[in-house]
Amino acid sequence: AHRWQNDELKMVEAIATQVGVALIQAEAYANLEDLNQQLEALDRTRSNLVAITGHELRTPLSTIQVCLESLASEPDMSLELRQVMLNTALADAERMRKLIQDFLTLSRMESGRIEWHPEALSLKECIDLALSHVRSHRSETERPKIKAQVPDDLPLVQADGEWLVETLTKLLDNACKFTTPQGQITIEILSSGGSMLEVTVTDTGRGIEPNRLEDVFDRFYQEEGALRRTTGGMGLGLAICRQIVKGWGGEIWANSAGKDQGSRFHFTVPIIPRSSESEDSKTNAKPPAKSKKRSGVRSTKSKG
Repeated sequence: AHRWQNDELKMVEAIATQVGVALIQAEAYANLEDLNQQLEALDRTRSNLVAITGHELRTPLSTIQVCLESLASEPDMSLELRQVMLNTALADAERMRKLIQDFLTLSRMESGRIEWHPEALSLKECIDLALSHVRSHRSETERPKIKAQVPDDLPLVQADGEWLVETLTKLLDNACKFTTPQGQITIEILSSGGSMLEVTVTDTGRGIEPNRLEDVFDRFYQEEGALRRTTGGMGLGLAICRQIVKGWGGEIWANSAGKDQGSRFHFTVPIIPRSSESEDSKTNAKPPAKSKKRSGVRSTKSKG
């Protein structure tokens, strides 16, 4: 066997030391690159937050101020016009409340301060609740035609009821926002025979560029610049949907052929195997009762 000489051992040790230093430097460089990318993403998020929040809050605030100033300075204003002013101010105040509520909800979800309450649910009835909400907030002439293709013999699903309805509502609202009244929205349920049901919301609207299909789920994401957008909102709805679906162990994703080609949003929700469904659970399964604050999101409970 070869016997290493002292000078050979020293050379091997020196080479090993240099290789170790090089590996440490390479790892440090990779970490630095990753940190730089995170900082750039954080800076973009901050810039989007400032621009979008400023625009979305300033607009309703200006309207409220004009309405209140008019009411205060014109005591002889007709009763009909006074009611119009009040309704306008109240509508914009509600819009601001929803924006702030979404912001706080997403913050709590991302920090793990939401308590989930899974239960056996009828997916069909949850969809009916979401449809009822959308139809009550958008007149028939303002929204696209909505078609629900939902079988009657679906298995029960296991999820937090109010958040499931919230996910469906936000996906439908998003589809309505980017689809003209002449377009169509379709809700479908797909089953592959596995442990999940797949819900899809398809629209014939604006569509999404293929390289943006992941970005749309980022908080504050906006396809257009904050000051030249044709639709309102802070870009939080889909980010909230992603957090909700992750909460029950599902997945959410989007497909689109591109601009003006429509979009399809998918999410999965776990089912309760039919073999384990008791007659009692079938009888008692029901969608969550409507929240008193159904126009926004459910109230949240902090852990601790």
